[in-house]
Amino acid sequence: MSDNFDKHLTEKLAQSAFWSRVGFKVETSSEGKVRICLPYDEGNTTAATALHGGAIAATMDAAGCLAAWCSETNSGLLGRTLSCDVSYIAGALGFDIYGEAEVLRRGKEIIYSSVRAVDGSGKVLASGNHIYHIGVPEKNEVPRPSDENKQDWVTGRSIGGIGGFDTVVEEITAKSVAMIAKSDGFIPYMNQINWKFIKGSYGYVEFLLPYKEHSLGDDGGLASGALLSGVDHAGSVAAWMTSELGRRDLFGSTVNTKLQVFAPKINRDVIVRARAAGGSGTLINSEVSIETAEGELVAGGSTIYRIVKRDIKPKKK
Repeated sequence: MSDNFDKHLTEKLAQSAFWSRVGFKVETSSEGKVRICLPYDEGNTTAATALHGGAIAATMDAAGCLAAWCSETNSGLLGRTLSCDVSYIAGALGFDIYGEAEVLRRGKEIIYSSVRAVDGSGKVLASGNHIYHIGVPEKNEVPRPSDENKQDWVTGRSIGGIGGFDTVVEEITAKSVAMIAKSDGFIPYMNQINWKFIKGSYGYVEFLLPYKEHSLGDDGGLASGALLSGVDHAGSVAAWMTSELGRRDLFGSTVNTKLQVFAPKINRDVIVRARAAGGSGTLINSEVSIETAEGELVAGGSTIYRIVKRDIKPKKK
């Protein structure tokens, strides 16, 4: 069975000009597990014999992609990386490295894997998480946005172009904004950190995270958990603002949330702004900015959110 997996994944590697140029090779593979090799090559270095960090990350991404494909042979489907988080632990100087991936969960379309890069002795060089999507190809016949129609942070991207959303329906947007404003203070988890809605529009929301009480961390600044919760909540709501909030036949869930903190200690109120930045099918990506009232950028992040239709059984009379 392993030989069949190896052949299938080697063929998949050959389909990518990037993978072929960098030089990945399948080492071993089985159901939900893949190990690939990146042989040392001067073309993949950054200085002297040091392997470029991008090459390490690309090794982990390739392993995650192949792990997702290892038991999928439908040639009519297309796949793409939704997210690949990489934490660098050690460098690689003049030797082969290996990318290892293990599928944690395989959904109908989304595959979650743990990934890492190691040296020949098994020493971990980098670790992370990988999320991959396999589905039916979508039509991508969208016009390029013109310079005069380029959008900024005040709305979700809805003017066409790659990953653009549908045309704005003002009535639906107004209804969603009103619903968010009405529910402000009634979500128990967010309410305990004094989370407040400020404003919203199509694919866009702003919230206030005050610097007080239960939002504080052990260093006296805003807790990283509170900031991460803000990214998750704002990003998911921004995604809902491209649809119709409150529809019983729609179900939403967060696929991925990321946070990066830029300031050592955040001891002021912050505004959390989230914008639906792009999407494909049921998946919506939001970018999140966290700033003080003075405009100081102190943190940021992103979310991937999924909104799907579900069957609603009529109520019995």
